[in-house]
Amino acid sequence: MGAFPPEREEDFAPFFPEEVLRRGLAYFREGRVRRVFQVGERLLGEVQGSRPEPYRVAVGPGGVGGCTCPHPAFPCKHAAALLYAHLGRRALDLGPLLEALSPEEAKGLLLSLAGVPEVAFLLAEALAPGAAFLERVREMRQAFRLGGGREEAQGLVLRLGQAGRKEVEAFLEALLEAPFDPEPLLKAALGRYRELGPEPAFLLRLYLRQPAEPLKETFLQEGKRQPEKALALLQGPDPSGLKRGLRAELLLRLGREEEALAALKEGLEGVEDYLHLVARLLALGRVGEALRYAEEARDWFGKDPRLLPLLDLLVAHRGRPEDHQARFAVRPNLEDYLALKAKLGRGFPEVRKALLRQVKDPALLARIHLLEEDWKALDRLLKGAPLEAYPTLAEALEERLPQEALRLYLEAARQKADMGGRARYREAAQLLARAAHLDPKAAHQAALDLVRAYPRRRALREELHSLLQEAP
Repeated sequence: MGAFPPEREEDFAPFFPEEVLRRGLAYFREGRVRRVFQVGERLLGEVQGSRPEPYRVAVGPGGVGGCTCPHPAFPCKHAAALLYAHLGRRALDLGPLLEALSPEEAKGLLLSLAGVPEVAFLLAEALAPGAAFLERVREMRQAFRLGGGREEAQGLVLRLGQAGRKEVEAFLEALLEAPFDPEPLLKAALGRYRELGPEPAFLLRLYLRQPAEPLKETFLQEGKRQPEKALALLQGPDPSGLKRGLRAELLLRLGREEEALAALKEGLEGVEDYLHLVARLLALGRVGEALRYAEEARDWFGKDPRLLPLLDLLVAHRGRPEDHQARFAVRPNLEDYLALKAKLGRGFPEVRKALLRQVKDPALLARIHLLEEDWKALDRLLKGAPLEAYPTLAEALEERLPQEALRLYLEAARQKADMGGRARYREAAQLLARAAHLDPKAAHQAALDLVRAYPRRRALREELHSLLQEAP
């Protein structure tokens, strides 16, 4: 910021986002700035926002200041409005007036001002900032218990610059009780905590209580500065496994690769542990080792859907029949079915029936029968398929059996219309639109038949409007 207090808009405009500056100017022109005072190199004032009580704003050289509004960033539009108001009417400079007071007069003035509750609290913040901050933390906690507290928390974030270690730690602990996602506020508070010299033990305690990413990252950053102290904290009982994960991550950041991997391997218990280890091994370029642990996880956990990334890895790098079979068991798909058919050769018929039994998706079964031209199996499938499967079955049959696909689309559209309701009518229209790509005349006629069958359903006619207008 240029000269301060500013003499022209160019002195402060570059430090505001354009939208914030524009809205601040609008606030000033609307007469929302109630009062403006100058105290030395600081401007103080009140700006009427969207709430009954005006916001208190202070701004000084360098754009440093604060506002009681809930906006998380400063300078805000209220600060911009205050600066425009100063340019418009030049704030009364209280500095010379205060300096002219004798000590007895100054003391008397403060004592009289202390009788005004709002001013008394401001004086408390100035004379005992730590105690005032902790009192606000207590009030924030009470608001959390009532399901609110966001505004109180945002207000405390604005005061973090004057808070000490004890106050910031109290604020961080309280934030973990928030009934909303506290992560953005945690980041701001941890930024101040890092300036004060963070204590790894305190950060670890908070992380074990609530494993938020900002807490983890701050602990790891401090762990790089105090590695032995941080690693010592990560020893001992670890029922949640969080310490082990932190230890491995810290060791990796310290360049102690083998120790980090050993820590990860010690705690291999569930699918997530294997996923994390394999990801680390791949990041380090140790593909062969990653494949061995992926295979171990496959053997341990079988059909667990969380295994899919590891099964994809095995298929991509090895592609053995057992890899395809394992992935097919978790997620039946045409790619693995055809791969097994090609790789097993004469041995494929022995596993084919078992593979087909695993397929619950009628559309996938239809695609398989079409590829193998197993018309009897396809006919049995279509005769026994539930109505809700008709749309996906029709999509699978469009290229090879367009007439059968058309029949399924029309049947499904009729079913949706019979069910009633705007959403179902819209689905019916979408199905008929797909049928129109196969046979426009049949789709048009089906739409006509539906509105004739239900002449009083205006919503149905509206959803089918475009199909009714199209010439067959």
